[in-house]
Amino acid sequence: MTHQAPFASPIHEYHYKIQSGEIVAGKWIKILYEKIDTGLRDGLFLYDAKKANNAIDFIENFCHHCEGRDDLITLELWQKATICLIFGIVDENGLRIFREVFLVMGRKNGKSLLASAIIAYTVYLDGEYGAKVYCLAPKLEQAAIVYDNFYKMVAREPELSALAQKRRSDVYLESTNSSVRPLAFNAKKSDGFNPHVTVCDEIASWPAEQGRKQYEVMKSALGARKQPIILSISTAGYVNDGPYDELMMRSTAWLLGSSSERRLLPILYMIDDVKKWDDIAELKKANPNMG
Repeated sequence: MTHQAPFASPIHEYHYKIQSGEIVAGKWIKILYEKIDTGLRDGLFLYDAKKANNAIDFIENFCHHCEGRDDLITLELWQKATICLIFGIVDENGLRIFREVFLVMGRKNGKSLLASAIIAYTVYLDGEYGAKVYCLAPKLEQAAIVYDNFYKMVAREPELSALAQKRRSDVYLESTNSSVRPLAFNAKKSDGFNPHVTVCDEIASWPAEQGRKQYEVMKSALGARKQPIILSISTAGYVNDGPYDELMMRSTAWLLGSSSERRLLPILYMIDDVKKWDDIAELKKANPNMG
């Protein structure tokens, strides 16, 4: 394989390094980037470098770590590629293709931090006036994890904090009439929501029937927005028949070519062989921060 540089995007660089063996990746990540690469070559997807780079630049220039350190975030290559998949893959009208993002990986890889940075970008620079962002979980304390990370991130950056007002139940940006708030399960009361972004935290732990109902309510509410996102983040889980299982089935069906759906983006950092859970090479597949 000949080296082609500079790369057209972090997506292409990440894909190349997976193919060359420089980066260890599991089968689902390999399939995903192969499908994206093929889709871009065949014109199934379009890539807007400006939109992708805007999101990366915003995160690296305005978003701070919020636990143990408070310096600006420097994105790893896998994180840059993820941001490019979410914000850079567009249709012929320049609107984001992927509306459901399903991100699964091992603990301590910065899922919540990345979700908080994505929230910050969508309320400050996404161009959606009146954006409503919800951090969703079965209980308010869990929903507050990503929400609190977002607020700490904003509070550490003077240019962002000057535009944000912390209220009793949310963070409000008057300049874009946008708000971010934590939300505990209540499918009936969620019916009238009009979310621009919903972050579903640790969706593998959501109770089956109640979790499915809540997810479907939030998903169905996306239709009122031009390019909404429902971002589900989780470690691999074992709750049967909940939204995690359903997302996993839909994700693997699309990755294997037995589904034609277009709006789901599955980013599945998982080990290939559960019997080798203590093998370093396998662990790297579920933990991209291990290199």
